[in-house]
Amino acid sequence: MFVAEMNQMLDRLDVEDDCYVIAALYQFVSLKQLDVLRQQLLQLCDKNEALGTILLASEGINGTIAAPRNGMARCLKWLELDGRFDNLIIKFSYSPNQPFLRMKVRPKREIVTMGRPEIDPAKRTGTHVDPAAWNDLISDPDVVLIDTRNTYETAIGMFDGAVDPMTKNFRDFPDWAHELANQREDRRPKKIAMYCTGGIRCEKASALMQDMGFDEVYHLKGGILKYLEDISATDSKWQGECFVFDGRVAVDHDLRPGSYSMCHACRMPLAACDLTHADFEDGISCPHCKPTQNPDRAARLAERQKQIRLAAERGETHLGRNPRTVSQRETS
Repeated sequence: MFVAEMNQMLDRLDVEDDCYVIAALYQFVSLKQLDVLRQQLLQLCDKNEALGTILLASEGINGTIAAPRNGMARCLKWLELDGRFDNLIIKFSYSPNQPFLRMKVRPKREIVTMGRPEIDPAKRTGTHVDPAAWNDLISDPDVVLIDTRNTYETAIGMFDGAVDPMTKNFRDFPDWAHELANQREDRRPKKIAMYCTGGIRCEKASALMQDMGFDEVYHLKGGILKYLEDISATDSKWQGECFVFDGRVAVDHDLRPGSYSMCHACRMPLAACDLTHADFEDGISCPHCKPTQNPDRAARLAERQKQIRLAAERGETHLGRNPRTVSQRETS
């Protein structure tokens, strides 16, 4: 099932066989013996040249990995045969280069950190909406469309007409949602549609909204990435690029690496014009963070950038940085 879905995407986009396949995956499911699962996943990924990050918690699994096409197929086959991940949601994209530096599998309290451990999407969540039905839903004038991502993500792309909560991290979202829930009755949304990059944050956020008393709560299955995979650009209501948490920084509507770089200091995506701005210093600052940057932090970043340069002169890769230059994107 997972392998067939991957092959369909790659064949449809006519992707070269030597590319790296990137799989963003998650599932809310009760997991036990996390240390055993962690070792199994590390061995699996090492054997198949997969790099990236996988988070494990008692509430489920969440991660993004990249591997050669055959290696990814073997990883997916392993997941298919493991009975715990029958409802795994996977979104595929690709890159000509490996976008990660290492492989990490980490146990966490939450696979997506909202700071509300009592919220359990495995037991109760909003209504999944497939990409094919998404345009009709968000065209409904009674629907309030909410982007559950953070400002550094919404800065480069959103669905047309979406509300931006302006959060700096997902822990801020419950406070924003609380204010929405406590508006007077005539201003309180009757229908809510939520989305995020891969579907995990909006699924957890939809469970929170239900706990706050909203009855009709919908969320985009597979997130923006699945929407871009399934919906043609001519039919799309997406505007801009989609921020991703790897060395590509963003992807365009065809899921190809996008046009943005990343500031190492503040993690904001940078357009080409930002790289020529007076406040941009490679690895140290950009127009978004320079005006408020602490001098001590700037000095530390300058030293770090020096070590990166020295490592490059020795022909080594500094582990804190993507091997490509900043103009070709930093890792997130």
